[in-house]
Amino acid sequence: MLRTWRGLLMCSISGVVWTTPHSPEETLELVRSMNRALRHRGPDGEGAAVVAGGRLTRHHWDGRGGPLFAPVSTASRSATTLGLGMNRLSIRDVEAGHQPMADRSDQVTIVFNGEIYNTEELGAELAGSGVTFRTRSDTEVLLEAYMRWGRACVEKLAGMFAFAIWDERDQSLFIARDRLGIKPLVWARTKEAILFGSELKALLATGLVAKRVRRSAVDQFLFHLYVPAPNAPLEDVHVLEPGHTLLLKNGELRIQRYWSLSFAPGAPKSLDVHAETFKTLFDQAVGSHLLSDVPVGAFLSGGLDSSAVVATMKRLGQGQVHTYTVGFDVKQYDESSDAAEAARFIGTEHEEVRVSITDLENDIVRVLSHYDQPFADPSAVPTYVLCRETAKRVKVALAGDGSDEQLAGYPRARHFAMLEAARRSPAAARAAFAWALDRAAPLLGGYRRRVRNLADYANVLRNGGASDPMSAYIHLRHVFRNGWHGRILTPDFAEHVGREDPSFHIHAVADQSSAVDPITRLLEVEVHTYLPNDILMKVDMASGAHGLEVRVPFLDHRLVEAVAAMPLQAKLGLRRTKVVLREALRGSLPPGALRKRKQGFHLPVAQWLRGAGKGMLFDTVLSQRATQRGYFRPEVLRQLADEHVEQRADHSGMLWSLLGLEIWHRTWVD
Repeated sequence: MLRTWRGLLMCSISGVVWTTPHSPEETLELVRSMNRALRHRGPDGEGAAVVAGGRLTRHHWDGRGGPLFAPVSTASRSATTLGLGMNRLSIRDVEAGHQPMADRSDQVTIVFNGEIYNTEELGAELAGSGVTFRTRSDTEVLLEAYMRWGRACVEKLAGMFAFAIWDERDQSLFIARDRLGIKPLVWARTKEAILFGSELKALLATGLVAKRVRRSAVDQFLFHLYVPAPNAPLEDVHVLEPGHTLLLKNGELRIQRYWSLSFAPGAPKSLDVHAETFKTLFDQAVGSHLLSDVPVGAFLSGGLDSSAVVATMKRLGQGQVHTYTVGFDVKQYDESSDAAEAARFIGTEHEEVRVSITDLENDIVRVLSHYDQPFADPSAVPTYVLCRETAKRVKVALAGDGSDEQLAGYPRARHFAMLEAARRSPAAARAAFAWALDRAAPLLGGYRRRVRNLADYANVLRNGGASDPMSAYIHLRHVFRNGWHGRILTPDFAEHVGREDPSFHIHAVADQSSAVDPITRLLEVEVHTYLPNDILMKVDMASGAHGLEVRVPFLDHRLVEAVAAMPLQAKLGLRRTKVVLREALRGSLPPGALRKRKQGFHLPVAQWLRGAGKGMLFDTVLSQRATQRGYFRPEVLRQLADEHVEQRADHSGMLWSLLGLEIWHRTWVD
């Protein structure tokens, strides 16, 4: 009999394993407090499982907090007391697959956040081996995959996921995160317990996590505008990295990598062959990401990536495709006309939400406060607004994230190539390069700041610095350049953080890279660092805040593996970026998307800090409350702010990051 698999896409998980005695009632209340902290991610229902006092009891509540049915209780031989929690966003098969879910023997219990896109194939394989399914849920398929293949089941999954499985048989807790880091997972070890959750908010809701700031994480944030995994901003908290599992058994905790992405070149093939491979895998990825029992929409900016996703949705027979964009009242930040052109070309039911910059500015504190770790990507604000407005219309939206990191879509790929070539050049050539950039920068109008940035690095080269092959990339990502990083830190803070490499995560990837050229090595670094720590966290937090599920077909791991093995010329040409994508979708994309320069969501941060945001800047970054934290010299903070407000310099990047850091402290530490 043909089985139609239906997933139940959950939007948060959490849990506690006590290391000190606690009652079932205490455990259940703690799990429910974690659920409440994450309710925004899954407003349609709630569940909990508690192992304590010789019993394993499962509870389920509806979206209003009322019990769905009586608790289910079975015997347990565990000496460990633990609890698992989840919040539900119902996407498919909304009447089945309640979580936590147990196997037939009630020996194995799972909580799962995500979507398994190869459920049909796995379900058929398991059914062929004699498994009889009770539901049509991908949660049950994942559970039965664990029953059949054990912890190696993660290697067979295609999808986005974070899940936790309590196995009564060997008294183990097994936690896994998807390969690319689409779904989040943080954990902490305290004196009383080991905790985990989809967001730091859940861990803080327990009251068990000390709010001691990891000072090295503050310095890492200043370099990269995010805190790199596996670090988290608090000392007791850690991030489970993408492609990793965590096993807790017999009191021992072990973290292992189960997936590695190789950027070693594959067998030589023509661009046409690479394009055909890309098209086949991209079609499969988009098709699998469309499965849902509720309407599925898509973000559409009019750029290449979102247009590729939407055009493929339409070509695959999705029917009427609904697309969404946010239009701003400041022309230089408004992509709505490009989106409208793309919607007309593809033939979508398009909706544009108009937002004034003033309205957007009113959301700044709300957005920065929602991020429970320091985060300074200004595009988080418009992304938050887009997710909020889209969530009023659909529960699921496809997005084009993940393409730039794989296919050299960012301008910094070319900039890095230029700077790395200069770094490897003789001293005389480096000096000439720096001289030329110094003189060109003032003459290039809107490109002046970008060229000035390149010139700053060239001057470091001219003076004999930058022996690290990744130094150019770190320079391009670093906001506090030109000596500001050293000047702004207090002596005590500088001494403390100076013991650690703030770019350890970049060097860890670069040192083990299998790439054969510097730009491909850069792409490998971006996929493993910037993508999960910045882009995916931004989208997850912004969408999760509104109970919206965002799916990213460019990050189907089968497509990612194929692209990684393609040669650089299939990604970056002399005049084109994303070469293989353009070739694969030739004729399907609107002309405007093919011509459009990389833009992305932006905020007029520099202007805002000189106008409406000036008061907030001085009341936060320059406040006594902020300076008493001991990180920064007050006189240097004042100099930064005064020079920017008086338009003697543009320090908006530094000031925006300092603003986000202080708002994070006030919201989640103070």
